[in-house]
Amino acid sequence: MSDGRGLVSGTYTNTNHPLDRETWLHECFPGWGSYLNKQIQSYQVPKGQVAMWWIQGASWILKTDEGGILWIDMFAGGSGYTEISSCGVCRQCGADSLNWLNLPPVIIDPWEFGRLDACLITHVHQDHCDIYSVKAAAQTNNCPFYGPKTVTKRLSEFEVPDQRIHEVTVGDTFEVPGATVQVLPCYDDTAIRTGGGKGLLPYDDCCVSYLIKTSAGNILFTGDTWYNDGYAYFPDFFDIDVVTTDMGYNRPGATDKMSPYDVVRLADALQCKVIIPDHYENLAHTAWDPSLLIDQFERLAGEMIPDITPCIMQLGGMYQYPRDKEMRRYRHPSGAVNVDKTRVPNYMKLAEKFTPREK
Repeated sequence: MSDGRGLVSGTYTNTNHPLDRETWLHECFPGWGSYLNKQIQSYQVPKGQVAMWWIQGASWILKTDEGGILWIDMFAGGSGYTEISSCGVCRQCGADSLNWLNLPPVIIDPWEFGRLDACLITHVHQDHCDIYSVKAAAQTNNCPFYGPKTVTKRLSEFEVPDQRIHEVTVGDTFEVPGATVQVLPCYDDTAIRTGGGKGLLPYDDCCVSYLIKTSAGNILFTGDTWYNDGYAYFPDFFDIDVVTTDMGYNRPGATDKMSPYDVVRLADALQCKVIIPDHYENLAHTAWDPSLLIDQFERLAGEMIPDITPCIMQLGGMYQYPRDKEMRRYRHPSGAVNVDKTRVPNYMKLAEKFTPREK
């Protein structure tokens, strides 16, 4: 038997286990090894359902009931560093540079996917257009990559073959196994400040949202966005069931993520059925105390959008729609395999004296 990293039982107590720095890196990173990869590849999504796994930040993997697997803003990197010459947040707050310290572990192996049908990228920031994930997918799969103009330029710099790069703009539609993907506007006011120029870029050139239409319902991935009144018009054109969107705590002068209030306001504008916040847990400068952000979000949702379900996920957790449409807090399963109470002495002592009751 082995664990998610392929380690044989007893490795952690084997004093004779050969160990050097390379062995440590190989055995301990990513934190979950290929456990999640295997779960996603093997899971059979029931007909009329769609499954989503939260990786971290705004990174998600979606699997359809026809077996199609999509990356959305896949990230498997570490901490980053940006300078005012190209960083939108630096320009907003006037900082020479910013350290983007990543808090959670990498829990998925971008090199261990047996199947990928598409990589969807909302904008060019390194935690959404990630060199490690992109190069892994480019070398291990034949999947296409989709993104707006600034993203496709970066993909070329990452040496993705031209024939696999697809530049998208608002209004585009394309098919993947089990779903239709529609490209919608995104109002990311940080993304439009990111790049070599000094002016603001057009939204459509540098950030998009993806509405993934499945047999189970329609899932909207906004990547990073600010609240914008433009979202209030989406329900006139689109039926949206589940929304994933960014939430966090912003230091004065450095708006980057939506506040809990703005996330609730966005859900209200989109008239969705479920709202799932992300990105609040992974960057040190926007993280704050996650429990306070979550409590504030849930309280505001209960007061302002009682007909929309707020859902709090855990890293690596699977959300299945519509099965989980009423779920408000995800809890990881125990991880135990083949539980047999008759192997437990305390249970057997009770069974010797008492008859188990019917349930």
